[in-house]
Amino acid sequence: MLDSLVVLLRAAIFASLLQAAGVVLLLGLFKSNLTVSKHPICLLGGRAAFFGIFLILARYLIEPARLTGSLAGIFDISIHEFLITSNLGATQFLRLLGLIIVGISLRESSDIRQRIGFFGVILIVSSFSFMGHTAASEQRWIISILLTIHLLLAAFWFGALVPLRLISSLETAKIAGRLIGHFSKVAVYTVPLILLAGFGITVLLLPSINSLRTPYGILLISKTVGFIALMGVAALNKFKLGPSVATGSERSLKSFKRVVSFEILLIVLVLTLTATMTTLYSPEH
Repeated sequence: MLDSLVVLLRAAIFASLLQAAGVVLLLGLFKSNLTVSKHPICLLGGRAAFFGIFLILARYLIEPARLTGSLAGIFDISIHEFLITSNLGATQFLRLLGLIIVGISLRESSDIRQRIGFFGVILIVSSFSFMGHTAASEQRWIISILLTIHLLLAAFWFGALVPLRLISSLETAKIAGRLIGHFSKVAVYTVPLILLAGFGITVLLLPSINSLRTPYGILLISKTVGFIALMGVAALNKFKLGPSVATGSERSLKSFKRVVSFEILLIVLVLTLTATMTTLYSPEH
C-alpha cells in the first residue's frame, strides 16, 4: 500500500519538477516571441513549483512509515534524523530549494530573475544524482553527467508541452505557428540525445544483458518503447502539423492540440514507469 503510494507520489513529483524546470527553459529561449501567453505560462510554472514542494513534503513524511512499517514511524525523531542526513535528505533539500528559486523567478519577468531561475533548474536536475542507483554506482560521476543531460533535455521537452498548448490556444495562428516551428527545430536535435543519454546510463547500470529479463529490465524496455513512440509523435509535429499550423490552418491547430495532449499522457506513463523502476526494483534484481 505505502509502496504504491510512494510510486504515485514520485511520478507526480517527477512531473512537477520537469514542468517547473521546463517552463524556465522555454521562457529562456522563446520569451521574446510570446505575447498574451507569457503570463499564463509563468503561472503554470509557478503552480508546478508550488505543487512540487507540497508533494516532496508529503513524500518525505511517508518515508518514515514506509521504513518502519507503521504510521507511528512518522513521529520517530531518530528516523527523521537518519533521513535528513541521508542521500534522501540531500535530494529533497536540493529539490525544495530549486523549486522555491524557480517559483520566485517566475513571479516577475526580468533577465536577472531568468538567470536565478536557471540556477534553480540546475539544483533540480542535479538532485537526481544524489540518490538511487546513480549514487550507489561505481561509475557515479559518468552516470551523473549523462543523467544531467538526460533530465535537462527531458525537462525542456516535457515542460514545453502544456505551454505549447496554451500558446496554440491564446496566441494568433501566425505567432503560434512560428513558435511551434522554433520549438520543433530545437527538439528535433535535442530529443534523440535524451534517448542516447538514457542508453548510456542503462549500459553503465545494468550488470548484464540478462538483466533485461528482470522486472527492472522489463519496465526499462517498456519505458524505452514509450519514449520511441514519443519521438514518432514529435516527428509528426515537426514535419507535418507545425508547418501546417504556421499557414494559419485552424484544422491543423486543433490536430496539434490533440497530439500534444497525447504526448503529455505518454510522458506521464513514462514517468510512472520510471517511478516504479526506481522505487521497487534495482538493476541487479
